[in-house]
Amino acid sequence: MKQGHAVTDHELKPSFAVMSRLSRAGVARCVLPGVLMFSLAACATQPIAGPLSKQISTEGASEAPPFLLVPVDRITLTALSRAAPDGFSPLATPAPPPVVTIHVGDAVSVTLWEFGSGLLGPVNAATASQPGLVGAQSATVPVQTVDQSGTIMVPFAGEIRAAGLTTRQVQQAIIAALRGKASQTQALVQVVQTTDNAVTISGDVNRPGRVALMGAGTRLLDALSQAGGTTGKARDMLVQLTRGGVVRSVRLVDLQANPSENIYLVPGDLVTLSQEPQTLVVLGATNKNQEMTFAKSKVNLAEALGNGGGLNDSQADPFGVYVLRYEPVDVAKSLRTEPLPDYLAANATVPVVYQVNLKSADGLLLAQNFSMRDRDVVYVATSESVQVGKIARLLNEITSIGKSRTTQRFTY
Repeated sequence: MKQGHAVTDHELKPSFAVMSRLSRAGVARCVLPGVLMFSLAACATQPIAGPLSKQISTEGASEAPPFLLVPVDRITLTALSRAAPDGFSPLATPAPPPVVTIHVGDAVSVTLWEFGSGLLGPVNAATASQPGLVGAQSATVPVQTVDQSGTIMVPFAGEIRAAGLTTRQVQQAIIAALRGKASQTQALVQVVQTTDNAVTISGDVNRPGRVALMGAGTRLLDALSQAGGTTGKARDMLVQLTRGGVVRSVRLVDLQANPSENIYLVPGDLVTLSQEPQTLVVLGATNKNQEMTFAKSKVNLAEALGNGGGLNDSQADPFGVYVLRYEPVDVAKSLRTEPLPDYLAANATVPVVYQVNLKSADGLLLAQNFSMRDRDVVYVATSESVQVGKIARLLNEITSIGKSRTTQRFTY
C-alpha cells in the first residue's frame, strides 16, 4: 500500500481470507495431535461386555496362565466323555453277606415250639392231626427291645444275650437254656425293627426317616423307593450321600442312568435329597444375557446359545465362544498331552476355558455334542471390528466438533 493511502473494505477482505486459511491450518496442526492421543487412550477405555478373543488367547498362552485354555474338537469331546464323574462309585462295596447281627435298640420277636405237653401247655388238637406236627405246640413271646445290656428276656430261659449275635446264634442260645425244661424245643428269632442296620433318608422324599437294610443288601435306589420316592422332578433332584465323614453328590437322573452309581448302602449312611435345578449363565455378545434353568436333564452348548437368543450379528465374534467351568484335576490332565503347571495341579479343581469356533459348520456340530453342566458360564466375545467402529465414530465426532468451532471463530 502506498503511504497515506486509505485502505478500503474491498482491499481488506482478501487479506482476512488469507489469514483465516492460515489460522485454520494452524489450528488443525495443534488439534490433530491431541485428537490422536485422545483416540489412542480411548482404545483402552471403550465400553465392552468382556474380554476380546485375543485377550483370552494371550492370557491363556502366558508363562503362568491362570486357567487352562482348551480348543474344543472331537478329541476333547472324547476325553470329556471318558472322564469318570465324581460320584458314588468310589464308595461302592460288595454286597454284604446275608448275615445281620442284632444291636441294642432292635425290636425282636421270639417264637417257641415244643413237642408234647410241657412248658407251653397241653398239645394243640388242631396241630396234632397235621403230618410232622404231631404233638407239637407253639407260643410267641411279645415283641421286645434289646436293652442297654444287650439282652432279651425269654420265659423259662431267662436273659439271653442278643446284641452282637445273629438270629441263628440267639435261637441256639434259647434252645440251650430250655434244655431239660421242655421236650425237643425249637425257637425262631426275628428282627422286627432295627436301629443300627438302617440308613436315614431325609429331604425331598415322601416318607423321610430310617430305612432298614435287608440281609442280602439294599441298594440306594431301593432305599429311595422304600422312602416313597421324591417329591419333585428327577432332573431337578440332587442326591447327597454322607458316609464316614465323606460327602458325595450325584444327580438323580445320573444315578438312574448309571448302574455303577446305584451302590449298596451300609449301616449309618445318610442320604439327603434336595430339589436344586441345574442352571447356567449366558453372557457377552448374545441377544439375551440371562441365567438359564435346564428344561431337561441334558442340555448342550447349541441349546444354551439358542436359549440366549443366539449370537448378536452386529457384535459377536463367532470364533470366540467360550464355556468356563472348574474341572476335577484328573479331568484337566486328560485334556492335554503335556503336564499341568504345578500351581494348577496342586488343587482339587482346575479352571478351564473351552473355546468353540462357530465360524464353521463343524463348530456347530461340536456345539451340539458339548454337554453343559450345572453352573457353567457361556461367554461370547465381542468382535474387534465393533471396537474399531466405536473408535472411528468417536474420531468423527471429535473432528466434527473441531471443524464447527474453527468455522465459528473465523466467520465474519
